[in-house]
Amino acid sequence: MAGESIAGLVKDLTAQLSAIASEFGARADRLAYGDTGDETHDRPNRDEAAAAPDARELAKQLLAQRMARFDHFPAELFHEPAWDMLLALFVAHEERRTLNVKALVGTAHTPVTTSQRWIDHLHKLKLVDRVIDPHDRRRMEVSLSDTGQTAVRAYLRRLGAA
Repeated sequence: MAGESIAGLVKDLTAQLSAIASEFGARADRLAYGDTGDETHDRPNRDEAAAAPDARELAKQLLAQRMARFDHFPAELFHEPAWDMLLALFVAHEERRTLNVKALVGTAHTPVTTSQRWIDHLHKLKLVDRVIDPHDRRRMEVSLSDTGQTAVRAYLRRLGAA
């Protein structure tokens, strides 16, 4: 009997959370596209939005595709560590994770010094932010800046992500 009441509570809670998520989604749409009542707005319809891949998933797919190239071709053909790092940082941001320099360097498939130079360059271009890890001052955390986040998201949108 207790199991049934818990199951009922979970069902009710799930329905309530779904309604809340739907409302927040509608509000986000209104904020993103402006709620002018003008039907000529360039707003995707619900079916188009549902069919478009999530930006985070698209970024993860791009990273996986880039990794797959190494199974078939020499690594020397593919030197774009900055792009690999930007995609990894975007995914980390979307998953609410942080990456330190060591973890980020691992995504670039280049020597540490080369990756660090690219991190410096991305920072100069204001695409990434660097902060000292508050728990271990020897480590540096790297994240996409607002500019970097906007640029990567716009690119993924152009590829068809929501």
